[in-house]
Amino acid sequence: MQYSNVLFDLGGVLIDVNVKRSMAAFAALIAAPSQGEIPNTLSELVTAEGLLGGHTSQLIDQYQIGAISTDTFINTILTQCRPETTRQQVIDAWYAMLGGMRPEKKQLLKDLEANGKKIYILSNINELHVTWTLSHCPELMVAERLFFSNEIRMSKPDPRCYEVVLRETGINPADTVYVDDLPANIEAGKAFGFQCLHAVDDSWMETLLG
Repeated sequence: MQYSNVLFDLGGVLIDVNVKRSMAAFAALIAAPSQGEIPNTLSELVTAEGLLGGHTSQLIDQYQIGAISTDTFINTILTQCRPETTRQQVIDAWYAMLGGMRPEKKQLLKDLEANGKKIYILSNINELHVTWTLSHCPELMVAERLFFSNEIRMSKPDPRCYEVVLRETGINPADTVYVDDLPANIEAGKAFGFQCLHAVDDSWMETLLG
């Protein structure tokens, strides 16, 4: 595979994500925890697919593009929780899905940098998760640029996201590998001429280095 640049997604690609942990944490904060699941009122706000970027939760979608503040996001969820629920408990539940970077992925970034590849990040993300990511994953600082949806005010697979990356970096998509875990984002990348790797498992790492 011939390329000079790599454009990475974060969640599900470089950073491990387990949405069941967040869903379980939110379920523990609801008014009737004995039900064992998030009730309809909260499930409309926080969905497992929405946590993965599937655009099934308007609240998450709005938060990801910076259309609402962190305070609004947290306070909206608090309206569906037990009265004694704290702001920090909501934040902890929101963080619960994040698993960090495995050693082999940290090494991958080092190897790419050592081989002269330029690294870029394009992620559908939000202010709280940005804070966590920058604190827990310093290895990402090898990236030339990090494009976060809440900062560019749009989210994948909106074509404008890729236009922003190309305009601000000047990279050639034909000379760039784009790695993402969502089919819709991969299709959007292909439309711009990127070499695309769909991260359905970890085999993309061997392809990238092979």
